[in-house]
Amino acid sequence: MSAYTLFYDHACPMCRHEMLRLKRLDKLGVFTLVNISAANFELATAPASMEKMQALLHIRRDDGLVLVGVEAIATLYRAVGRGWWTGPLVWRATRGVSSWIYARIARHRYGISVLLGFSPACRDGVCKV
Repeated sequence: MSAYTLFYDHACPMCRHEMLRLKRLDKLGVFTLVNISAANFELATAPASMEKMQALLHIRRDDGLVLVGVEAIATLYRAVGRGWWTGPLVWRATRGVSSWIYARIARHRYGISVLLGFSPACRDGVCKV
């Protein structure tokens, strides 16, 4: 089984919720979460530019392979035994639409987080990490 480093935006409530949920499902301990919005995040260790990582989820497998967007999501869910629902994300016939939808969700993730009722990481200038 491969190990994965997940580069995610912890400042995004929906993203944070999903990454922490995936980490809880990670019974084999193969996920390492890296908060790209942290003040001490080192871009030199990242698989892509900050702009690209802010646009789409990036994960790096322990062999160095970088997966992005819906392919990254499908890989993570397969790794925790929940890959049964990810087929439509990566099937040839639906991958383009899935990628398009995911890119729009990622672009508007802060507003969508509010609409879905996720709590912000920061309140009154105090942030939880």
